[in-house]
Amino acid sequence: MRPGALHREEIRAETLARAAERAAERTFIHNPLLVISAIAAFATMFFVPPSPAYLDYFDWHTLVCLFCILSVLSAIDSCGLLEWTAHSIAEHAKSTRMLVVALVVATLGCSLVLSNDMTLLTVLPLALVLLKSVNREREVPLAFILITLTANLGGMLLPFGNPHNLYLFSVFGVEFSTFVLAMAAPLVVSVVLILVCCLGVKRSEFHYSKPESIKLNPRHVALYLVLFAICIAITLNAVNYLLGAVVVIVALCVDDHQAFAKTDYTLILTFVFFFVFTGNISNIPAVSSFFEMLLGTFGVFLTTLVSSQVISNLPAAILVSHFSGNWAAIALGANIGGIGTPISSLATLITLRQYQKSGLGHNGRFLARFEAFNFVFLVVLAAFEMLVMGVR
Repeated sequence: MRPGALHREEIRAETLARAAERAAERTFIHNPLLVISAIAAFATMFFVPPSPAYLDYFDWHTLVCLFCILSVLSAIDSCGLLEWTAHSIAEHAKSTRMLVVALVVATLGCSLVLSNDMTLLTVLPLALVLLKSVNREREVPLAFILITLTANLGGMLLPFGNPHNLYLFSVFGVEFSTFVLAMAAPLVVSVVLILVCCLGVKRSEFHYSKPESIKLNPRHVALYLVLFAICIAITLNAVNYLLGAVVVIVALCVDDHQAFAKTDYTLILTFVFFFVFTGNISNIPAVSSFFEMLLGTFGVFLTTLVSSQVISNLPAAILVSHFSGNWAAIALGANIGGIGTPISSLATLITLRQYQKSGLGHNGRFLARFEAFNFVFLVVLAAFEMLVMGVR
């Protein structure tokens, strides 16, 4: 090969290497939990080599339910229902405080059925636009904090409100009413605390009108709500999950096949990697003994809550479930543990990125204020569960 051609090949190889490096960096920034889960899964394969036994690690009902729910939610998001709802609520607000309360209520409603990251990706930009449109940018930081707390805590009530709830509900075969009753008290306390914090927003009056461009297609809304009802039926085992999945897939293929392109497959793949990781971990005697010691010393609730601060609440719930059958303590620890450190729930990272993109500045001050609120809520809710409700 001639020197010139060789030089061009070297440049090309270097360019490809840099492109691959940038792609890997973007993947980690936007999907850190996926990268961490993949690394963890592959690392444990050195101790427990891959075999057909790996198939027993997966909870197929959870994976199918998750795929159906995420696909339908992407269709609901595309039809503009969430945006229309938020603007409609804001239209009835007569003051800045009422607007923030309305946004919190909208977030609570979304978080009961949507994942917290999808809720934040929908509500936070709307909150920024609405507050800027009425010249109330000063209230954006507190609004962002309260909306994030609502998104992270609001999903605890229902089995399909958070991914780890769906997993625990499916694996342990919990009754729907039993699950709701176990999560109701901390949710009520959380909502009361958040509404009290809303009093920190200045009460200044304004008038807001919903843009005429915000419209809905009634047929699409009706279809997607029916499909979501089918997803709920699958989750509750009222409909066979394979049959229900076929109905959802066929309906979306006919009406909105682009919903599949917008589905959050990274979350599903993250589940797959964590199933492998936790399955392998439970088969390593030394690690199993360590976790059993932790559970025996600190209890299931506190172990799950603290683990969530270090490895995020989804893997913490899956991991602890391999060593304890106390699903309620695991669910409470993971749901409350979703607040605290920035990695306790990756939805938190969405808020930090959204605030940075807002251009309001003082990012360090916002982070400090954000973490202060998170840890106060974490301590209060953990104390309530341990001292009042007697959860261990």
